[in-house]
Amino acid sequence: MSVLRKLDRCLERFLSIMDGIAAISVFGIMILITADVLSRLILNKPFAGTAEIVSSIIIIVCFLEIPYVAVKGAHVRTTMLYDKVGVKGKHVIDIVAALIGVLVYAFIIRASWGNLLNAISIHEAEIAGSVRITTVPGRFSIIFGSALMILEFINQIIKYTYELVTGKSFAEGGKAE
Repeated sequence: MSVLRKLDRCLERFLSIMDGIAAISVFGIMILITADVLSRLILNKPFAGTAEIVSSIIIIVCFLEIPYVAVKGAHVRTTMLYDKVGVKGKHVIDIVAALIGVLVYAFIIRASWGNLLNAISIHEAEIAGSVRITTVPGRFSIIFGSALMILEFINQIIKYTYELVTGKSFAEGGKAE
């Protein structure tokens, strides 16, 4: 069990790093948009490709953030039924939700894989004037973020199943809840 706890902490640390990268990317978007607006106002010359760069980075940010939000348990959920059941019922609901999540993100990976390979093979890019912005990082982030979500959902399934079967807290090292 200690190995699973170590893997849980490693996954959380890794997802925290991805969250940090996403936060830095948001800061970069902010700087880029501000510089573009100032350039447009002061010099009457906007930067070429700003909208395309920002739209690509937003995809990357979203798919790097989503797994960290799952680790923190901060996804939006309807609690109408959840609040009416006991601890074991909550674990069952959480396990079912995680299983559905694994399927959904597996379908996203399956649907996106061919598009990523095609984008790589044809050097797909968005064109803004004379600037080419490759779509490969955005397409890769969809697959990478979805794979991280699957890992987090599997991690949650293990934790909730352990707590359901043993009645002990996974996070507390097996102490009774």
